[in-house]
Amino acid sequence: MARQYIGRAYLGIASRENNTSKQEEEYCRKALQYGAVQAYMGLYFITVQEAPETALGYLRQYVATKPGDSVPYVILGEAELEKRNYKEADSYLRESKKVARASSPRVDFMLFQANYMLGNFTDASQMLENALSSGQFDKQMSSLSADARFAGIEKRPEFKKFPLHASRS
Repeated sequence: MARQYIGRAYLGIASRENNTSKQEEEYCRKALQYGAVQAYMGLYFITVQEAPETALGYLRQYVATKPGDSVPYVILGEAELEKRNYKEADSYLRESKKVARASSPRVDFMLFQANYMLGNFTDASQMLENALSSGQFDKQMSSLSADARFAGIEKRPEFKKFPLHASRS
């Protein structure tokens, strides 16, 4: 129990505004020595600008501890989606939904994209429907069929109910 308090104390010290990045990193590493796995998030934010792959490695270490925090799963899912690693993106994003036990239109829209690319059209359709229920993705919808990765989406039976525009630029 004392180890947990020490780890949390180091996390608290790491988050002080007057710390340099180097000091913040040292305190995060010290917090990890005492089992404060949330320090991986701190290490991610410290390194993401200069070394994005290293930063993502910290998040992978964090999710290996099965945290009750959905944020690292979302960040990893989005990163894998950008790299076109759709299976990994789907896995991370689905885990984020489990951990959060809540709905997120942004996560649903990314799950739509990953599942469409994987050929899981029924799942993709459901995720798109979930995302659109928030009313946040009108701009993305108007340009979706112009994205070569989604060529022919408007012809797929699972997507006929959605307001897709078939014009290509």
